[in-house]
Amino acid sequence: MSHTINLKELERKAFRSTFQDGLWDMYLGFLLLIMGMGPVLPALNKSVIWTLVILLMLSVLAWLAFWAGKKFITTPRMGLVRFGPQRKAKLKKTRAVLFLSALLGVITLVLRAMWNIEWAARIPVPAYIWAVQAIVVFGLGAYFLDVSRFYAYGVLYAIPVPVGIVLLQNTGLPGFMFLPFGVSGGIMVIIGVVLFIRFLREYPLPAVEASDGNS
Repeated sequence: MSHTINLKELERKAFRSTFQDGLWDMYLGFLLLIMGMGPVLPALNKSVIWTLVILLMLSVLAWLAFWAGKKFITTPRMGLVRFGPQRKAKLKKTRAVLFLSALLGVITLVLRAMWNIEWAARIPVPAYIWAVQAIVVFGLGAYFLDVSRFYAYGVLYAIPVPVGIVLLQNTGLPGFMFLPFGVSGGIMVIIGVVLFIRFLREYPLPAVEASDGNS
């Protein structure tokens, strides 16, 4: 019985260790920065189609950087951990929810940028929906993944849209909407960088033994 409990605890620790490298933090932070560009690009005489293309390309680049970091930096240091079916299911569902939430945020901001500013300012309901969605989604992620800082990330994701709308109402300049996205996303990226540096120090690459067996 104790052996089973120990195995479950070891799996739990290994599961939590997948978030120690800071790559998820940087990835989510960069996604928030990319979202903040949604209202800005159309104001720079970029068409809606080009705006979508640019945001999609940046999102893909962010994902590729995340994937490369996991494959070429994290895995060689920690090894490839195989989780049980329940952990795998939780991780897949959480990734899907986080990605869908970020994607919906980008689409929402781009669509809002297509409308007249005064019209958008009179209907702030989507901002409240976005804020509630962010807090709920990241709260579920923090609970299921056992990563407490994701609760704070829910707040950081919830703040930029309503604050950005307030700035837009008072200035009439779409560029100011990027400020809250930049602050929240920047905080997450900085946290990710700090965790990444700590991870590299705590988990150096294992020494490669000489092929002839000599030390």
